[in-house]
Amino acid sequence: MGEELNDCEPESSQSCSSCGPSCGSGSIEEVVKERYGRLWESQRGGSVRSKKASLSSAHDALLKELNPRTGMKVLDIGSGSGETVLRIAEKVGPTGKAVGIDFSPQAIALAKEKAKRRKLEKVTEFRQGNAKELPFSDNTFDAVISECVVCLISDKQRTLNEKVRVLKPGGHVIMHDAVSLAPMPKIVREDQRLYCACIGGAVNRDEYVRMMKEAGLKDVKIVDFSKEGRKMMNTSILAQAIELRREEEFAEIVNFVRNGGVGYALFIGTKEQV
Repeated sequence: MGEELNDCEPESSQSCSSCGPSCGSGSIEEVVKERYGRLWESQRGGSVRSKKASLSSAHDALLKELNPRTGMKVLDIGSGSGETVLRIAEKVGPTGKAVGIDFSPQAIALAKEKAKRRKLEKVTEFRQGNAKELPFSDNTFDAVISECVVCLISDKQRTLNEKVRVLKPGGHVIMHDAVSLAPMPKIVREDQRLYCACIGGAVNRDEYVRMMKEAGLKDVKIVDFSKEGRKMMNTSILAQAIELRREEEFAEIVNFVRNGGVGYALFIGTKEQV
């Protein structure tokens, strides 16, 4: 979800301000789905390109690691507006395919509109679906990618298991995501606005690596982008802290940020050959 319009940016997460206490009746993932649905619906029918992502270095590094080329079949999980899928499609066609899956019907509609405008319908496919139950057969894709997506999903292990299931042996999972650089306070983890902003659901780098290996990936590599991402994300955390009435909760969040708060990283893993 973090391609051209970077949904991890504080500016774009402000529409999650409506996901305060009044949203407490549904699961956090339902809140996220509703929030992103509104975001993508607001982008439909227009030709205005979104602002450049503040974490564009991680995005560029992902594409460099992927190295899309003719004949490849690539899956983007949480494909959002489809911009990344379309960039990949331009490289893998005419014999390959770039596929995007997203839980938002608004995102799928927007991505299909863009593919049609760019005459890329034959080398792209967009499906609405759940990252925890991918609608694809085993060993289908040469690479599976995601951008600031796993942090938005509660069952991260199941999501990673699904990525590996649909990946061909020897293929790569490449993803960049928010990472917790210090033990995250409960008040941060349970704040719906911070969850929507790719912060509340972040786990530390070691936990990501452990889950990737458990899913069946080997040779896991990490490229750290925390220098680029920390200021942006921690500013969002502190902005939320200002609204707190209890002094001890405010102090807990400030200490979390002082100890590192939330950063960002790119992860690459390879599926074992049969």
